[in-house]
Amino acid sequence: MPESIQKEDWERFRALGSVPPSIREVVLRSWVRSRGRKEIETLKRAPSVAQDELRAIRSRNQRLRSAAQTAIRRAGYMLNDAGMMLLLCDRSGVVMEAEGDARILSRGQENHLHPGGHWNEDTIGTNAIGTALHLVKPVTISGVEHFCEAIQRWSCAAAPIKDPFSGELLGAIDISGPSEQSFGQVAAFSVTLAMQIEEAMRNAGLQEHRRLVERLLAERRDRSGDAIMVLDRFGQPVWSSAGFDAAAGRAWDGEGRALHLPADARDGDPGHLAARLRQVLPHADVDVLADRGDMLGVMLTLPRPGLRRRGPADPAVDLAQIAQSGACLGPICAAAAKYVEGNVPLLIEGPVGAGKETLARALHGAGPQAGQRFEFVDCSLLDPDALRDDLVDAGALTRLAESGGTLCLDEPAQAPPPVQALLAQVLAHLRRAATAPLQILSLSSAGLAERMAQGELRSDLYFRLAAATLRLPALAERRDDLPALIRRFAAAYPQQRHGRALRFTPAAMLHLQAHDWPGNLRELRNLMESLGATSLSGLVDVADLPRHLTRPAGPRAESTLRDRERAEIAAAVAEAGGNMTEVARRLGIARSTLYLKLDQYGIPRPRRD
Repeated sequence: MPESIQKEDWERFRALGSVPPSIREVVLRSWVRSRGRKEIETLKRAPSVAQDELRAIRSRNQRLRSAAQTAIRRAGYMLNDAGMMLLLCDRSGVVMEAEGDARILSRGQENHLHPGGHWNEDTIGTNAIGTALHLVKPVTISGVEHFCEAIQRWSCAAAPIKDPFSGELLGAIDISGPSEQSFGQVAAFSVTLAMQIEEAMRNAGLQEHRRLVERLLAERRDRSGDAIMVLDRFGQPVWSSAGFDAAAGRAWDGEGRALHLPADARDGDPGHLAARLRQVLPHADVDVLADRGDMLGVMLTLPRPGLRRRGPADPAVDLAQIAQSGACLGPICAAAAKYVEGNVPLLIEGPVGAGKETLARALHGAGPQAGQRFEFVDCSLLDPDALRDDLVDAGALTRLAESGGTLCLDEPAQAPPPVQALLAQVLAHLRRAATAPLQILSLSSAGLAERMAQGELRSDLYFRLAAATLRLPALAERRDDLPALIRRFAAAYPQQRHGRALRFTPAAMLHLQAHDWPGNLRELRNLMESLGATSLSGLVDVADLPRHLTRPAGPRAESTLRDRERAEIAAAVAEAGGNMTEVARRLGIARSTLYLKLDQYGIPRPRRD
């Protein structure tokens, strides 16, 4: 860009304050800011930080430097022998890296236009780096447009670099050359480089966020109902559970302080971030999430209380939807609805994550107590004093008996023995004192009859809870239902970037169908939620799945030969990339037999490009 003014214009402004008629607005405003700093008017070079400070600045900006490494190397090669140099600066204008023409790099040292030079407007007046950082927008400053005379030998184009997730200013990229040299499209080139660096940071961040979500899936299995938020190493939220905002508002007096951390907590060190969060949130559980020794971020957990209050239940999934989600669930839902209609205390058993609480909520919403309170009690957190106080002071359970509703007891066998005895008495009292219909539902991931036989559950409590018992099957027992369940959860947790439902390549779908799903529906739901948060296009391929889903299948524990054969065929199809000849060879069967098996087990035939 040619200079908008002449040397005489600059001299008159410095001496008299006369505004050149042809001066660009961005230059004039910067001159006005610089004019009040008399100490910089005669500077020949920018200030320079000490080497120890430069090392510290580089360390603090490692994320920016890593993301810029490839772009700087390529651009520096292009600028070699072109009479220009490339500078990467931090947010305060300190040059961290320099590449380009060796002659120009050497010349730049005379003005400290090299690593360690401090180029903001406060230290050296109008210049492309400092003005771009001040305005947070691309700026070109040519020749006499610089405020300090000794710097007018340069023409520079700088563009700010911002955090692609938070929008926070991180630094600037600058291209500088002698003022007499043609600058052509250099300004556009600097903007392009800034965009490339931001994109590199975004891609690196998404990869790390995906690893964080994978760690969350592993850590979260035993934390159902807790309010959880995952932060990356810089304190940026990656994922939060549906109830986190409400729980956080209570825990932090509505101030949301976790999202307004001090700057020194965002230095990229998860250990430091966790320490500051523990100071800010003393009542929260703060865990560092790591993968293969690499600390990635932090998980905040606000543990659920013993009584989780739920107003009139509004189940996200109604009973009809559950009944239609699998052939085996229709009879279960029909029987459960009859028990609830008859106000029969119902025990729902099933493995962790099988959907017991979801079914309980749906039964409440479809039964006579619909619209009344749904009180969920985590029995492992109950204590005798809390139960006695509830009866004496007309607490939540007593009010429930008066107004009607559903009492849902989670894992009653995990209650300490003194609590079990008192809980049996409380249930008897509530049934006698109830002035409105009160439904008792219990949930257990282990067989309560077996627990009673082993002496881990009082018999009087068991028989008050289990007038009828239903068992929900594990997801491994419902493999024929998997495609429909995957589609349902994919629609429930759409791709967050564009709001579209997730789609799966045939190879990815085969891996999902071959998985054992030890976490059952909860594991499937968590996976769809994490894919919705990290998928860029909405199309999920094998590479987008967590590693534990794509590793070669080990020995399986399916209960039937049919399940084992189906899983082996699905795994072979996935591993062979859809090559049916190779699949048949691996399984030792003819291709015609393979096609019959695919149809028999409902395994889709993948299309090959």
